[in-house]
Amino acid sequence: MPVQMEQPIKALSEQEFHDLDFQVMRLAFDIHNQMGRFYDEKIYQNELVRLCQHNGIEISSEVKICLTHQTFKKELFIDLLLNHGAIYELKTASAIVSDYRIQTLDYILLSDVKHGKIINFRPPSVEHEFVSTTLTPADRNSISMTDTLWENESKTAQRLKSILLGLLADWGAFLNTALYKEGICHFFGGQETVLQPVEIKKENVLLGTQKIPLLSEEETFCISSIKNGIRTYGSHLQRFLDCTNLRTLYWINLNRSQVQLSSIRNSNHSVPNYSDRS
Repeated sequence: MPVQMEQPIKALSEQEFHDLDFQVMRLAFDIHNQMGRFYDEKIYQNELVRLCQHNGIEISSEVKICLTHQTFKKELFIDLLLNHGAIYELKTASAIVSDYRIQTLDYILLSDVKHGKIINFRPPSVEHEFVSTTLTPADRNSISMTDTLWENESKTAQRLKSILLGLLADWGAFLNTALYKEGICHFFGGQETVLQPVEIKKENVLLGTQKIPLLSEEETFCISSIKNGIRTYGSHLQRFLDCTNLRTLYWINLNRSQVQLSSIRNSNHSVPNYSDRS
């Protein structure tokens, strides 16, 4: 199975989740009031596990989700799974940021549940945020694609597109773009091989180097999840590419279930001859 859960999952209704969350947050506030806000995340996790067990709440920590696609394997770990269906992510940060929401939503989608919670113990008062989705597996696998601007003659572009479609077929859409990027890099030799320094020049003056993923000596790719301002984003990618010696940037934009594939050519290069490329 492309998505494997370490433990069986039981989806909770919204009311069931909120009833459980009322108990969990009371314990979280007790921990914060008694222990303060300056411990590591693992300390709070262990104490919350102890108190949940003491109060008759079923709880497991570091619950593994295994994502696979052909030879690629990625393990993710849910901080806490309560009553087999409530996902909790614990943080000790200055504030809850979008990356934490994306991470929690990934776990919710991959577990096929609807509700989760982020609890942050570092602020002076406990910060907490509800994360939920109405998406079904059918929604996440109903994908439409636009590739009119994609260089389908390029063997690299063909391979990249094939890998992406395989990952979407196995995992579904709506996940963090970093997961798809890591999967793609695996099939092009792994992240250590793919991420290479590229010279950045302006008017033939070397400004420095920057590591980006290379699919070949002259081709790179970018995955985004832009919903608005796509044209502006594309123009910035064009400007970036034009300050390198690379020939083509393959741009994958995952806007929910809408997949847009575009090929951006370096303005300083002639039209590529695909018959000469691997």
